[in-house]
Amino acid sequence: MEHYMKNFYIILILFLSFTIYSCAKKSDSSSSSSTTTELEGTWQTPCHARGSKYLIKTFTVSGTNVTDQWKYHFDSSCDNDSYSYDTTHSSLSIGDEYTDDGYGSSGGSGHQFTMTIDTNTYTSLSASDLTWVNDNSYCGETGWELNTAKDVAGKTCGSDVLWNTNITIYGLYMFDGNKLFHNFTSGSYPSSNNVGDNDVFTKQ
Repeated sequence: MEHYMKNFYIILILFLSFTIYSCAKKSDSSSSSSTTTELEGTWQTPCHARGSKYLIKTFTVSGTNVTDQWKYHFDSSCDNDSYSYDTTHSSLSIGDEYTDDGYGSSGGSGHQFTMTIDTNTYTSLSASDLTWVNDNSYCGETGWELNTAKDVAGKTCGSDVLWNTNITIYGLYMFDGNKLFHNFTSGSYPSSNNVGDNDVFTKQ
């Protein structure tokens, strides 16, 4: 009888431990899913000057998939397209909370995140840009076609070496009311967020 009761208590302890562990895992998963959901949708910056062109950045989140687009235009109303860089990411994962002491008068709070680059492309959206990229073999490529994305992952385009695929990107994001701010890079988490007037993303 004593041996039977000892086995019963061991089984009971194991069962309770498994139940507590399962509940904790479920709670962690729900928290991560909820945080990812707040990023869901399409976010966009205002049209703003960038060098000799005008830029709109678009950040789109669908589940754990992310598209980051920088579309350049000829005019200050961003009606006439010139070209765009588009990067797609997968495996979006929300990490620890962080505080950005440099934001506003009392700082701001948000989260770290990671994602993996799947594709990195350039698309010529105008006749003048198409002529320029072909004449200059931009990114070391020839045979550019209008409105046709070309893979530029890991290539040198002008003075920039673009990100390759299958690398991990580390980022920060935070909200201020309906405004989204983010900053991300490769190798390690950035030390601060981008919080300038042209870095404000609003949901579309």
